[in-house]
Amino acid sequence: MRLCRGGQVLRHFDIDLADGGGDYQVFSDLQPFMGQRLTVEFEGSGAASLDGVRLADEPVPPESRYRERLRPQFHFSSRRGWNNDPNGLFYFGGEYHLLYQHNPYSVEWGNLHWGHAVSRDLVHWTERPVALYPDALGAMSTGSTVVDYANTSGLGSMDAPAIVAIYTAGHASWTPGFVQCLAISTDGGTTWSKYDGNPVIDHIVHRNRDPKVIWHPETGRWVMVLYMDRFDYAIFTSPNLLQWERTSDLELPRCTECPELFPLTVDGEEKWVFWGANSTYLVGSFDGRSFQPEQGPRKLQPDGNGYAAQTWSDVPPEDGRRIQMAWLRQQMPGMPFGQCMTIPHSLGLQRRGGQVVLAAEPVRELVGLRAESWETADTEVAPGRGIEAEVSGELLDVEAELELGSADCVGVVVRGVPVFYDRLLGALCCGGYTVPMPEPSGPFTWRILADRASLELYADGGAVNIAAGVILPEWERSVRLVAAGGSAVARRVTVARLRSAWPGAAS
Repeated sequence: MRLCRGGQVLRHFDIDLADGGGDYQVFSDLQPFMGQRLTVEFEGSGAASLDGVRLADEPVPPESRYRERLRPQFHFSSRRGWNNDPNGLFYFGGEYHLLYQHNPYSVEWGNLHWGHAVSRDLVHWTERPVALYPDALGAMSTGSTVVDYANTSGLGSMDAPAIVAIYTAGHASWTPGFVQCLAISTDGGTTWSKYDGNPVIDHIVHRNRDPKVIWHPETGRWVMVLYMDRFDYAIFTSPNLLQWERTSDLELPRCTECPELFPLTVDGEEKWVFWGANSTYLVGSFDGRSFQPEQGPRKLQPDGNGYAAQTWSDVPPEDGRRIQMAWLRQQMPGMPFGQCMTIPHSLGLQRRGGQVVLAAEPVRELVGLRAESWETADTEVAPGRGIEAEVSGELLDVEAELELGSADCVGVVVRGVPVFYDRLLGALCCGGYTVPMPEPSGPFTWRILADRASLELYADGGAVNIAAGVILPEWERSVRLVAAGGSAVARRVTVARLRSAWPGAAS
């Protein structure tokens, strides 16, 4: 399908049109063309379905927006269409911006655009118009965004800094390679324009893609990490975001795509983390040109549905957090949207003996959704006699400190899904996912977040994160503490019911 003006193709995309009413409706935002005459062109069979094409003031009727049966209630998902990787996460003007891989016209992957949503608290999201559309260089693949406050690029001004998206154009039948490009906003991310000099990096090898850019103040240069091929990555630097020099290469074992490089401190010492799409990471040092690994590889998410995480740029120094979000790969059968994002979490480093490990915890703003809660402390959990929490709900936040005691197995059953540690297996299990883990010397510390189609578990002091895509039984809303093979002890357990983050939605 094409939207044309005076013979010029403004937008083109693949779309499955149904004969008759169809399962759901999607939309294309025409606000940039108000007052103009457009022509709709269509190639393919099923022309009768064009009867469903209409103009509307609202993209989705307010009475049905974010109220679908499987709509995640405190995880971001697009009002219509598909989402995968978070892209171009940046903070500006008091708002966290989430740009993301988006197919506006289907609940399946394809037609890659950059969707856009904003939030002031990382919990309540407002969708904005699509930021980037496919063009002659290709579909809009993964990338990142920075705020050029010093106007090194000359694309903005000191009063209106350029917000620069650095993205891969590719994944399209009309393009042979993958190239790196820029798009610019000088109005706070409201509107975007492509850089006239695109691409800024030509095709190099295979599907070289997923540029993540940071500012390195010590060298006064921008730094880009770019996926190349197999397990290979490259680092580039630039004084202005426009001209790039390849300065080094490295390998991230058994990991492809979506690299990232960022600093964190541990006990007052700065370390750098090199990260890949499946959460494999290395800890080391960085001099502005090359990364030197010292420890790893290790995985933050050894199992689960979380993928292609990215951290926000330009978070104010007084906040002090490195905030990350991932794609939560979960089908939503029968829904007019596909997939969702994980809960944002903040990252830190911990020393564990001679190792430095990455740890995550859900952003503190999430507690603002808590309603009533229930707590128990120093309570025996006997085999065959589980303890049921006196608070239940569809949306839940569970914090647990559990001691294995004489039990072979201890856990929490959240809305019918067991989360437990098995001493005989030496493993932590959540929603069908299993992570080998030695038995700790003290209590297990778990944080479990239950939404309509997912459980997220933070364990081992945050060093293990499992994002489990699982559609929870609508009728099952209880939380139970359980043990097998002996008695365990609940040192402290808090169960809180959460409210929906969507305005007007029941929870």
